[in-house]
Amino acid sequence: MKTRNFTLLLLVLFALHPFSQKAQDTSESQAYWVHEDPVYPSKVSDFEEYSSTLVENCKKYGIKKANWFTISTDDLKYFSISPIKNMADLDKSRFSLLRDKMGETEFNDLFDNFDNCYDAHTDYIIHLDKELSYSPNGIITPQDGMEYRRMQFYYSTPQNFQKVLDVAKRFKELYVKRKSKESYRLYRSGFGAAGQFIIVAISAKSSEDYERIFKENQNLLGEERDPLFNELMKNIIKVETLNGYMRSDLSYKPN
Repeated sequence: MKTRNFTLLLLVLFALHPFSQKAQDTSESQAYWVHEDPVYPSKVSDFEEYSSTLVENCKKYGIKKANWFTISTDDLKYFSISPIKNMADLDKSRFSLLRDKMGETEFNDLFDNFDNCYDAHTDYIIHLDKELSYSPNGIITPQDGMEYRRMQFYYSTPQNFQKVLDVAKRFKELYVKRKSKESYRLYRSGFGAAGQFIIVAISAKSSEDYERIFKENQNLLGEERDPLFNELMKNIIKVETLNGYMRSDLSYKPN
């Protein structure tokens, strides 16, 4: 029952730390609740089976309050990501109707099975920063067929975080100036995240397609990219790169 107990604790913590006004402004930022599961290698197939069972039951019973998309990465992390509008969304019991429909015993058994697939998991908030994201077509949502994800986490200290955001703004200006074809979404870490960071997420058809896009974009940006990248490196303390795929089979969106 670790999953449910941890979620209850998280909701209490969020009640004590309300969102900033900017986080609630959906014209500039969209908030997401991230549930991150680092799965044991020996339990990957079991975890995916339980996730599929959860999705199937949500579809079967028409659960309206649940809504998430899943990304799995090469290091066997599974990110279940739910869009939220405000604090009230965190107070909603997403699976109360599902528990009633499945029956408490079957429901509890399913979530107990999840808990056997990892030794710890985390929940936190990230914010899609629409002002610092770049999409030449004016569409931030990835297109169909672009299932591959390259996600780069740039960690900073609180003292240097604004400098990182300033560099990100100048990077976007360079992309606009050069009319780059490489789209990206920039997320800012929020409450509950392990450290302060931005995520630059790029979608592609495959890892090979990503490498092609990356090389073409580097050539396009030219030498103007170098001083910006060097300044970014001076103001961060760690870089983490994750490669993965959108998992529509493990995602759920109500009709």
